[in-house]
Amino acid sequence: MVLKKLELHNFRNYQARVFEPEASGNLIIGPNGCGKTNLLEAISYCGIGRSVRSHKDVEILALGAQEWMVKAEFNKDNGSRLELSMQWNEGKKVLKLDGVVARHLSSLFQNVKTIYCAPEDLVLINGSPRYRRQFFDLAISQIFPEYIHLLRELYHIVAQRSTLLKSDFDRDQKRAWDQSFIKANREVLGYRLRYLKLLNDLIESGPGFISEQGYRPIFQYHPMVRDWEKMDSDTQMGVLLKLEIREKQWQRNLVGAHLDDYDIGLEGRAMKVYASQGQKRMAAIALKLYQASLVQKVTGIKPVLLFDDIFAELDTFHSARVRDLTDPRDQIFVASPRSDVGANWLGLKVLKGFGESA
Repeated sequence: MVLKKLELHNFRNYQARVFEPEASGNLIIGPNGCGKTNLLEAISYCGIGRSVRSHKDVEILALGAQEWMVKAEFNKDNGSRLELSMQWNEGKKVLKLDGVVARHLSSLFQNVKTIYCAPEDLVLINGSPRYRRQFFDLAISQIFPEYIHLLRELYHIVAQRSTLLKSDFDRDQKRAWDQSFIKANREVLGYRLRYLKLLNDLIESGPGFISEQGYRPIFQYHPMVRDWEKMDSDTQMGVLLKLEIREKQWQRNLVGAHLDDYDIGLEGRAMKVYASQGQKRMAAIALKLYQASLVQKVTGIKPVLLFDDIFAELDTFHSARVRDLTDPRDQIFVASPRSDVGANWLGLKVLKGFGESA
């Protein structure tokens, strides 16, 4: 798909701006603090329905404004056009697709695909399990939008079960929530393991990219309880019964997909511990690029790629590998404070209108 027009109102430093990007790709060049990241954030918002930088939509609001809005026009890969608008006002957000209010986020995930890459993605390797869960949950949702509903159901059950553990619960009521908890976990785990197989198969079939030696990372799933994903429902219920006293003592869930982690290995060793900073940075970028490939392979939709100053910490070899791993058919946005970054992206044009008064 191709972003043809983007209109911003009171979105961070953009009070009223219209951009018409090139289908072949766009360079966004300007000094730090001029709004490059804000622009890419707005484009990304069109694909995931939330900010890649803030947890609260009110933080996007321009100083002194009461509401913000993003409007976008896309040319879809089947030749049709999609109009999207996202409006926030007094804590309420309204999403419209072709003028019709979309009440479920899955509607957005079914239609628009954006992949955002930034230096902060290094937390996917070095950071806590929460960051990896967030990435993979988003990645799975982009390919299988129905996963969003399953994930929400899991977290609802987790919250209800946690509340129950803080009370003098009825044993039959606890068993009912345990059964719902097991079912929700199995459904979420099924999608997570399915996605990891797709990802690892794609990496194995492609070229190495982590270093000049051509290393490939391997992604594995690590549940809180060993082999939890391999157990049947009765065995999982037995685990919950054994944990019941401890969970009651801690007043929270001690097992489940909401606590699980992913391990990223390189040559049989954990990247978080043994890989160099350059290898980690490249692995994080490549993970996003392989996500883009999976989106197109599974859904048939070409995603919009957003590169937010990711080349400052990469050497010449790895910068070239990023370009080589990028599908030239995808619409690409490259933001950087350095004008010479365009030398590695021949064919991309400087985005018209950027850098003018916002």
